[in-house]
Amino acid sequence: MRYALASGIVVASLATLGLAALGHDSGGMGGGTGGGGGGGSDGQSQISPARVYFNQGAEFSKKKSWYLAIQAYEQAVRLDPKFAEAWNNLGSCYRKIKDYGKSFDAYKHALDLKPDYPNAHDYLGRTYLATGNKDAAMREYEVLKRLDAKMADELLKAIQANDADLGDSD
Repeated sequence: MRYALASGIVVASLATLGLAALGHDSGGMGGGTGGGGGGGSDGQSQISPARVYFNQGAEFSKKKSWYLAIQAYEQAVRLDPKFAEAWNNLGSCYRKIKDYGKSFDAYKHALDLKPDYPNAHDYLGRTYLATGNKDAAMREYEVLKRLDAKMADELLKAIQANDADLGDSD
């Protein structure tokens, strides 16, 4: 049922947006290029099925349609389990609906794949903050300082304000 619904979502969006609209590299919440396809010999960009679902998740996230975004990102990681950006964005959506256990699991997958992925450390820190674990949030801040100083500053402001969503672009 879940897969049928998610497939229907993509089919509906393809009809609405057209295939060309999905060919761009949409970073979504976490950005990145993982899971994208290579260029074709005719100059047209090839897009992987996982990227189609990732892009769909990004569109739903922009609209704050978290449950639909989750379905799309779950499809992306099912098709490409090494798609760190999709795992990261999946974790962010789970945080938005306050399913922190699944959020932590998704960030763990993302960081297992890309240990120095700044977005995952930022969102992981925000999730720790949302669950009341400021010490763990500060540990993520310390890691993030080495990776992306601007992002680290935003996380620190959120920690100081005790507001996981402060400065979050979602």
